[in-house]
Amino acid sequence: MMPKTLEELRQWLVSELPKWLREHPELRYTLEGVLAETFVRRDEWQNLMKALERLAEGQQELQQTLQEVLRQQAEHSQALRALQEQQAEHSRILQEHSRILQEHTRILQEHTAILREHTQALRALQEQQAEHTRILQEHTQALRALQEQQAEHSRILQEQTRVLQEHTQALRALQEQQAEHSRVLQEHARALQEQAEAIIGMQRRLIEHSEAIRSLQEEQAKHSELLRRLDSKIGALGRRWGLLSEAAFREGMYELLTPYGFRVERFWARDEEGFVFGRPEQIEIDLLVRNETTIAAEIRSSVSKADVWVFLRKVEFLERLLNRKIDRRAIISPFVDDDALEFAQQTGVEVFTAPEELRNV
Repeated sequence: MMPKTLEELRQWLVSELPKWLREHPELRYTLEGVLAETFVRRDEWQNLMKALERLAEGQQELQQTLQEVLRQQAEHSQALRALQEQQAEHSRILQEHSRILQEHTRILQEHTAILREHTQALRALQEQQAEHTRILQEHTQALRALQEQQAEHSRILQEQTRVLQEHTQALRALQEQQAEHSRVLQEHARALQEQAEAIIGMQRRLIEHSEAIRSLQEEQAKHSELLRRLDSKIGALGRRWGLLSEAAFREGMYELLTPYGFRVERFWARDEEGFVFGRPEQIEIDLLVRNETTIAAEIRSSVSKADVWVFLRKVEFLERLLNRKIDRRAIISPFVDDDALEFAQQTGVEVFTAPEELRNV
C-alpha cells in the first residue's frame, strides 16, 4: 500500500528503505553515489575538522611564539642599550688607562736607563769585588800558612805586642819632647831588629820541623802499608775460617740427619739468565735439607741486609729450578746487623745467631 502523506512516506522509508537497500545492491550503490556527490563523507569531514583544529593550534602557538619573540626583542633592546652605555664607560676607562700606561711607560723607560747605569756600575763593582776577594783569599792562605808556622813563636809575638803597646804610649807622651822621642825611636829600631832576628831563627826552626814532619809522614806511610797487608791477611784468615766453619756445620748436619731419612747436601747451579745477580753466575746455597719438607740455609760469618736480600733471590732461583716451594729459609751467623735481622723477620727468613750479650762483647 503506497503512502499518501509525507509522514506516511517518512515512516515507510524508515521501515522499507533499509530492506530495499539490502535486497537490491544496485539501488544501494546508486544512493551512495548520489549522497557522495551531494554531501561530504564522514571520514573526509573528520579529517577536515582535525586539519582545522591543527591549524588553530598552530595559529595559537605561532601567536605565543611571536609574543615571546617580541618580549625577547624588548629585553635585547634594553640589554643592548645597557651594553652601549657600558661600552662608552669602558672606552673612557680605556682612554684613561692608556694615558696612565703611557705615563708608566715613560717612567719605566727612565727607570730602565737608571737601572742600566746601576747595572754597569754594579758589574764594575762586582769585578773589583771579585779581584779583591781573590787577593783576600791569597792573603788568607798566606796568613793561614804563617799561623801554622808561628805556633811556636806566638808567645814571642805577644810579648812584642805588649812592648809595642808600651812604645805607643811612650810615643804619645813624648810628642812634646822631640829629642827624647828620637832616642826612644832608636831603641825601638834596635828592638825591631832583635825581633826580626828572632823571627828568622823561628823560620829556621820551622824548616827543621817541616823536615821532621816529612820524615814522620814517610814513616806513617810505611806503617799504613803494613796495616793494609795485615788487614788483608786477617780478611783471608776470616774467609778461610768461614769456609771451614761452613763445611764443619754441613758435615755435622749430614751425620746427624741422614740416619733419620733426611737428605743433606750443598746446592750448586749455574744461573745463565742472571736471575740472582743480573748476570750469569754460579749460585751456591750452603745447606739444603730435604725430606717431606725442604729447608734452605745460608751459613755466614756476618750478615747484612744485602746478604738477606741475595739469599732470598737464591731461594727463589732454587724454587724455580726445582719447581717446588722451599718450606723453611734460614740464615746461621754469629753476627747479624739489626737492619738485616728486621728485614729477615719481615720476609719470613729464620735467623739463628749468638745471644745478644755475646754479640755485644
